[in-house]
Parts: sequence; C-alpha cells; structure tokens
Amino acid sequence: MATTELFGTLLSVVLIASLPRVTPATVQATTRYGTVTGVEEQAVAVTGIPQQVYAFRGIRYARPPLEWLRFLPPREPERWGTQPDAPREPCMQLRPSGDTIYGREDCLYLDVYTPKNFKELQGNLPVVVVIPGADFQTGGKEDISAGYDYGINNVLVVINYRLGAMGFLSTEDSQGPGNLGLWDQQAALKFVKENIANFGGDPSKITLMGFGAGAMSVSFHLLNKVSSGFFQFAIMSGGSATSPDAIVDRAKENAEQLGALTGCSYRESKQLLDCLRGADPAQLIRTAHRSKLKFLPIVDANVTRDAFLADRPEALYASSFTPKPTIYGYTKDAGSMRFFERMTLEDAKSVDDIVQTFLNEYFLDTDSRVGITAAVKYQYFRPRASRINATSNAMNAIKMLTDFLVAAPVHLALRSHLMKRTAPEAYLYVFGYPDGKKSFAKGAQRELYGATYMDDMLYTLNVRMDGVEDVSMQYVEQALLSTMSTFFASFIRTGNPGGSLNRPMALDAPSYANITKNNPNGETSQELYRSQEMAFWNVFVPDLHVQLNHTSWSSYMRAREADHFRSATWGTATVIVLLILILVGLVAAFFVSRRQRLRNKRDAVEFKPIPSSAGTQQQL
Repeated sequence: MATTELFGTLLSVVLIASLPRVTPATVQATTRYGTVTGVEEQAVAVTGIPQQVYAFRGIRYARPPLEWLRFLPPREPERWGTQPDAPREPCMQLRPSGDTIYGREDCLYLDVYTPKNFKELQGNLPVVVVIPGADFQTGGKEDISAGYDYGINNVLVVINYRLGAMGFLSTEDSQGPGNLGLWDQQAALKFVKENIANFGGDPSKITLMGFGAGAMSVSFHLLNKVSSGFFQFAIMSGGSATSPDAIVDRAKENAEQLGALTGCSYRESKQLLDCLRGADPAQLIRTAHRSKLKFLPIVDANVTRDAFLADRPEALYASSFTPKPTIYGYTKDAGSMRFFERMTLEDAKSVDDIVQTFLNEYFLDTDSRVGITAAVKYQYFRPRASRINATSNAMNAIKMLTDFLVAAPVHLALRSHLMKRTAPEAYLYVFGYPDGKKSFAKGAQRELYGATYMDDMLYTLNVRMDGVEDVSMQYVEQALLSTMSTFFASFIRTGNPGGSLNRPMALDAPSYANITKNNPNGETSQELYRSQEMAFWNVFVPDLHVQLNHTSWSSYMRAREADHFRSATWGTATVIVLLILILVGLVAAFFVSRRQRLRNKRDAVEFKPIPSSAGTQQQL
C-alpha cells in the first residue's frame, strides 16, 4: 500500500515537471524616453473575482541620484532604447523592525498597473497616483500593487521617492536645498501627466492619493503651484502639511550633526556635502536613526529661488492655496501606534511621564511647554483621581495623540479648504472599525490599538507590507472593503464620492461619514467630529502660545498665518491695556480712599461732626 502511494506521488511529480511552463503574456507601451514592457498578472477585484492586468514595473522617471547628484533635486531621465532592468526595491531605508538596511540608492522608479484591454480604451481610464510611506523614512512602490478597484477599473501608479537623510537632508542653502523627496514626487507626477495616455490613462482625470506621510505629501503638492497642475482630485488620510511631523526646523544643524557622526565634521556646506557624498548611504541612514536626527520637509523660501514650500503651510493654506475636490480622512485611534511604539501599559501610570514622552519634543521653549502641557493635562487627563489608572491614562493618551498628530491637522487643512470662496467640494470620513483582521496593530496589546494609524489604507489598497498579515477577510471586513471602494471609485471617476460620503462638508453644515463596528457601511453624521478637541489644538493652543509671549513654534504650529498673529497680538495688547487701566483705577481708588480716611481722622480729632456717616459707608 505504502509502495503504491509512493509510486503515485512520484508519478505526479514527474507529470507536473514535464508540463510546459506557461510564460506570462507581455505587452509594450511607449514613453517619451523609450519603450517599457508590461507583464500579465492576476489581481483580485473587490468582488473577490480574479482579473487579469498588466504590470509595468520599474519605469525610470529620473536619473539615478548617485555621486554628485546625491542631495540634489532630480534630473530628467536620459532616453533608453531597450528598457533597462526593472528593479522592485524601494529607496534605501531601515526596516521598521530591526536594524537592517534594504533598498537601493538608484531608486527613482514607478510602477504602472493597467487593465488587460488598456490599448482599446484609448486613454479614457481615470488614473490614481499613490504616494506610499508612513513617516518619510520608510515605504516604497513594492508595498502596493494592483487589486480591489485599482489597476482593474482604472490605471494605478505607485512611486518611489528618496527617504530619510537621502531624501530630506538640507544645509538650508543652494548647495543642499532639501525637500528632495518632494521634488522626486513632483518629477514622477510630471512623468505620469506626460506619458499616462500611452497606458490607457486620461491625463485630465488624475487623482493623487496618500495615507500618513503620503497624505502630508498630497497636502504639500496641493500647496505647490507647479505640482497642483499635474492632478485634478486628491485623497489624503492620516495627515496634512500642518501635521507636527510634516516639517522640521534646524535642518542645517541636523546635517552638521550627521556629518560629525560620520567623519564629515565641516561647517561649510560644500565641504560637508562633498564629504557626505562619499559616505556609505547605509551608514548615513543607520546613524540618523540611532541618533534620532529628523530629516523631513522644510520651508525652503529662503534657501533657493525655486522653493517647493514658499512659506509655512498654515500661511500658504490661508493665502495662495487653490483647493481641488478632496476627500479628507483619518482613523479614530491613529495615535495608538505612536503610543505603543514608545510606552507600555505599565508606563502609563504617570500622566507626567506620558506628557513628557510625547509632547516635549514639539514644545522646546520652557515657558510655552509648561503652559501648554498643563492645558493638555486638564483637557485629557482630568479628574486627578483617575490618573492612577494606567489603562484609562493610556486610552486618554491615545485620544490626545490622535487629535494632536492627525485629526486636528486634517481639520485645519479642511477648514482652510472650506474658507475659500470658490472652493470645490470637500468630504470627510472617520474610520473607526477597531477589530479588523487586517491591521497595522501588533503585539500582545493589539486589542488596545483600536483603528490605528493608516488601518483604512488596508481596506482601500492591495497592501503588501512587513507586519501586515495576509488573512482572508470575514463578512464585516468585506463590507468595509466595499464601503471604501464605493467612497473612492466614483470620486476617482467624477470628483464626487459615493455611499455615505456623498454629502459634502460645509462650514455651516458640517458632516462626515462615520465608519464604525456597528455600521461598517458608514453612516452620515451631521456634526463636526470632536469639535471641542479640534478647537483646543487649532485655536486655543496656538493662542495660548502667543499669550505666553513666544513666537517660535517648534514643530507643530511654528507660526500661524499673518492675520492670525495680528489678531492674536491685538488681542493681547487689548488685554494688557485693560489691565493697565484697571491697575491705574485701583491705585487711584486706593489714594482717594487713603486721603478720605486721613481727612476723617483729622475731623474726628477736631471734634467736628461727620455728616452722613452711614451714607458714606454705603458709597465706599
């Protein structure tokens, strides 16, 4: 019996091995720089039915940023005859878990996914360009591929861009202008605009989409007049250009510190950069991570004539910002990822430790920090009796981090959008489904994460990332997937979303699509989400900062737009004048009262009657 089974198994192996290998079908498309080849692949639609698509991987959109081009904006690619090798790796980065460097420095490529019949469609398909990444330090085009609605009913483009020190190091002058990752993204958008028709895409129907740092990037491109000409619609979830982690101050200091730690101790920019160009990129990335140096976008108005960010995001939103039809969103418990990255539940017994751990880096001047952290404690951690409960403290800390880092910045951008007289429609959703099998939450305390940072992306795009389990979705997860697809599919085609998100936001009639555990299909809530908390971060905290007589804003609200500062300053001046007048009045009343008492005492000594004593006492 055993011999028979073994013979049967061997026969099966031989037969399978003898079968001819099926070579995937290929197709070619033309760009301005040369021909590229697409390979037939299978992608699973929202319905669960597999669909055939073509994947054009590793299309070069800029020259390799190597040698003297390191730390400089991207250059237009050279023409190629035969398509060069199509690398799948991202730009060089540190893996989120561990100390391993992966990726490559020659990384300025993008992937395009099209329906199999794209040539018959003659450039009529809507296009979705996805900017990956959670924090400007990690992420790449290999994280996302065709699936659900993307690359099946539209053309999907996913891009690489330089990250961390390789993408955002700046000496704050023309030698090292910074914002290289943003310039890379803009170069990719330009490439898509000019070439996407040859992949079946309509260059007049391009939607720019991002989650986390991708959302911050979308926001930056909305604020840049050149970039904003390369797309028509926007989807941004989990951040905006006004997010505390979107911009860094003291960029040159960080560059000099990195140089000192890697054997390039120069103060002069050219010498520093020449030395860093010869350094091992893996060493630069690893050293920046270990020393906790931040390399992020900067305001480069005074750095180069062609600035990417001509002013602070708050000021640009208030002045030159021209909005486009946009979907704004975030997850209800986005702050849980940051909390559990730095703390355990046991650590949450001390409110002071919580506030110090998460807020001190954003409020560097002492007076401002003391006043603002006191206000934060009152807003999120009262009454005092409950502060000894670690679980309660952790949940309140997650709310604080969600509001501060994600929700309030999104609402600030949304409000700026709605304030424009001729603003196109804007939409808001809050993703609050906490128990999804697909989640970025991890570890023993996963159940405490809720709907964490960028979880909504897992029900929007076909994501393949470290730490994300490839699990089969249950009925509720399928409903979530259908909900998000309904939201975005119509918007990508027309600029108007479907489902419970089809009610646009308005200043006088706020509404948002609320996706909850009890209603995975979403329901329209006609109110402003957490309005008091949004006002706390977007109005009270900046005003408190000004009242404390400081003008530096470390990372979150480095400056309010000019008219806000003027109104806040006049408000402060008015309060001061009133206080002076009250003080003068009190001093005058004191001297009048003192003079009256002396006169009464003198009159008593002279034995003169005191007229209307009772009446005088009543007036006093």
